[in-house]
Amino acid sequence: MSQSTDRAKSVWLLTFGDVVTLLITFFILMIVLNKGEISRVQKFTDLQLDGSYAQLLKETSEESFLKVERNSNGILILIADDQAFEKGGLTPSVQLQNQLKQLGKALSDLSIFKLDLGILPREVRKHVSQENLQWRAEVNIAGHTDNDPINPFSGLRNNWFLSTLRAEQVMRLLYESSTLDKELFGVAGYGEYRPLVDNDSPEGKAKNRRIEILITATFEKTR
Repeated sequence: MSQSTDRAKSVWLLTFGDVVTLLITFFILMIVLNKGEISRVQKFTDLQLDGSYAQLLKETSEESFLKVERNSNGILILIADDQAFEKGGLTPSVQLQNQLKQLGKALSDLSIFKLDLGILPREVRKHVSQENLQWRAEVNIAGHTDNDPINPFSGLRNNWFLSTLRAEQVMRLLYESSTLDKELFGVAGYGEYRPLVDNDSPEGKAKNRRIEILITATFEKTR
């Protein structure tokens, strides 16, 4: 093989290698930039949740049955009081009903449920538009019980059934006292199968008998 042919092949290989290197660099750059945009969107979302959390803390400061927390999933409102429901029953106490009605009104005023997308930072607005994202906030209510068996004369089939009906009662009161669309609410019942602690003591059982109201907000793909 001639030297000129070898040189031509070497030049071609070098050129091909340069192109591959440039492509890899380009894709790495795009990944880094995309991660940066996602980070900005997440920071914006967290700021909105933080603001609504502060609103709820103020609005529920005197509501004895409602404990408001901020966690990585959103805003958690915990109802874990033996006076919240009658033992083995599904109807909230009068006091809890009144507090849930006040909470429903407070939910209507939360900024995450009436977000003006005009306040989005320019970079976030651009990413949201390019990715065809829309803002969505939700209220999901989950019921939980201890592992005590259901009274066979109660008319309730099992703890799953009881936890779901309790969650549904809470959802109904929140929805009816708020101005939020019904599609923003979700209900689930887990019975005794997602305990916070062991059910081997009265204190443990009391912690596991609870309603969790989780308020979430995020940007999601338009359907």
